[in-house]
Amino acid sequence: MQLKKKLGIVWKKRSAVSVAISNVILASAVITVSFVVLFWAQSKSSAYNQQFSEAMDSDIAKLKERLAFEYVYYDKDKSNLTVYLLNCGTIDNITIKTVYVYFSNNGTPVKVFSSPILTHFNGAQIEDQDLDRGEEGCFTLTSLSLMTGVSYSVRVITGRGSTFDYTFIA
Repeated sequence: MQLKKKLGIVWKKRSAVSVAISNVILASAVITVSFVVLFWAQSKSSAYNQQFSEAMDSDIAKLKERLAFEYVYYDKDKSNLTVYLLNCGTIDNITIKTVYVYFSNNGTPVKVFSSPILTHFNGAQIEDQDLDRGEEGCFTLTSLSLMTGVSYSVRVITGRGSTFDYTFIA
């Protein structure tokens, strides 16, 4: 009987130790999973913050773009339209992505040009193909048959997506 009593006490002590060990293991597992979730959330948060920051910087740069049309000249003998521009904005590196020529009265497109070559007014090509602050440049659109005396519009779309329009009479 005495032996049974001693075995019962040892058995009870072991079960108490095993409960304590299982609680420690469970608590450490919960803490480990919590830290994993915390680090994952932090990395996702910083990634979203980085994407948002890049998007905002891009939008701000787009808002800083300003192109002024200095002169638009149509040479009907050569069927060329020359557009003279000035970067009067507060940001450098304005590139010309697309140029549309269309009838200004109804918006019907006449022709679309992709990435026209920018030149200086003297005809020398601009090396980096962008306009910095205060820089002037021009491009010539060739093979363009326009009717004289008719109102047309030129739409310039920059590499950042800004749109600039100018209406002229050929």
